[in-house]
Parts: sequence; structure tokens; C-alpha cells
Amino acid sequence: MTAVPDPTGENPVPTPAAIAATEEPVQLKVTLIDDERVPSGMVCMGTYRNDRLVARAVLSPEAWAQIEEHRFFDQPLQVVLVARLAPPGLQCQLFAMVPLPQDELDEAEEPWAASVPSSAYESVLQSESDEQEDPQVAPIPLGNIVRFERDRVHPDSLPLETADVLKKIIEGGTSEVVDRALSDLLGL
Repeated sequence: MTAVPDPTGENPVPTPAAIAATEEPVQLKVTLIDDERVPSGMVCMGTYRNDRLVARAVLSPEAWAQIEEHRFFDQPLQVVLVARLAPPGLQCQLFAMVPLPQDELDEAEEPWAASVPSSAYESVLQSESDEQEDPQVAPIPLGNIVRFERDRVHPDSLPLETADVLKKIIEGGTSEVVDRALSDLLGL
């Protein structure tokens, strides 16, 4: 949660946030797109759902190379939306939850761990728990979504509003959200 000063200016007050996620993984397509607002030395990744642009994100070329190398978007992925109330209404960040490549998980283990006496026991426990757990995932930012206050469907419920925004992204209607946000921000 983001902290904002309370009305007296003394103690920060957490800004409420809500999270919505797709129940089942969904197919997304990503590709580089041209956008004149992208800073020099960066690239713009467009995310598509059913051939509709649903989000844009600015990435380093190295991050884009990793996305291509690991082919994260070849299979359906869970999508997560994090939303908070902030002017001009609802500010949301959209993420794809990608499974971490096994080689990166193996590399994450400290090289000195094998020399510690308890590491063999912990390794056995870890491998047993790995068999029961879901695969480890990491979020890839897909972009920001704005829903203006005047467009809110559930003005009294942040969780319901968040779920509604994610539903529109996944099922359709997002181009209206993205285009409207851009036109309002650019004064068109």
C-alpha cells in the first residue's frame, strides 16, 4: 500500500488497494510497438488480448530480450490487476504472472549453501515442499490502466471496481478504456 499523509500531516495513512486476478490463465500476445513517448534507450511493449491492445509498458531492451528468450507469453498466464484510489479516479497496474525458469530458480540458491551442515536436511525438506507447491511465479508489468471517477461502475466498492476493470480487460472493452485515458490525458 502507498502511504499518504493524514489530514494533520503527521502520520502517513495507507491508501486502500485491491487486487483482482483471473481465475484461469488467459492467452496474451506481446510485441514491440512504436510510441513517440518512450524515452531514448527504452522500448514499448504492447499487450494484446484477442487482437485488442489492452496495455502498454516501457521496458529496457534487456527486459524485452528476456521475455523473448524465455517465451513467457507462448502459454496462457494468470493476469493480476492492482488498483488504488487516486486522482483522476482508479489507478491500476496490470501484471502477467509468469513461471520462473527452473535454471533461474536453481541459480538463486547461494553457492556456499552446500558447505553448511544443515543445508542437506533443508534441501530435502525444500524438494518435498516444492512437489506440493505451485510453481514459483514473477510479475511482468504490462501497463497502467486508469478508470476515471465519472466512469466507475461500483463507486462504493474498490474490490468490485477492480474486478470489473479486470473483467473488461480480459473480456473486451479495454480499447475504450485505454483510448479514453489517452485522449483525456492528452486533451483530445
